[in-house]
Amino acid sequence: MKRVIAVLLLISVIFALTACRFNYMTPEEIAASMDDIAGRIGDSQITEDGNLIGNRTLDKDAYSGTYASDCKDCTDRDVVFGGGSIEERKLKVSGRIQTDSGEALIRVRMNEDVFFLDCSEDGTFESTLSLSSGGNYIMVVYEDFTGTVEMTCEYADSASNG
Repeated sequence: MKRVIAVLLLISVIFALTACRFNYMTPEEIAASMDDIAGRIGDSQITEDGNLIGNRTLDKDAYSGTYASDCKDCTDRDVVFGGGSIEERKLKVSGRIQTDSGEALIRVRMNEDVFFLDCSEDGTFESTLSLSSGGNYIMVVYEDFTGTVEMTCEYADSASNG
């Protein structure tokens, strides 16, 4: 909750400092500018490539791509996909977790709502997420995990501009 308040305060200050510039912008340019600000703030929550347990390849943006890890006794988490935005998005998340020991879970945070994706008996998972504006993140949580994780995140609607 403190982060949300801090982000809103920061956006308010930025808006106040740049309000004069908005007088000369179209509504589309204002929306793009605000989305850019939200995106920059949201990017700070994503695990940097050099700090990932696994390997990520991004596609269109930080919301889509592939991720793979091969772990031995890992306990940590990778915030793999997502960010902050004023745009709504629809994503399809799928993959497989092969567990030798421990546990790996796919955790989704959509603003204040947090839940875990269910895996089938063979370790596969698939879900379509409707992300509203705000902070949305897909992560892998490892607890003494040995095994592999493969995940793909792509736009569910090909008409989406991401």
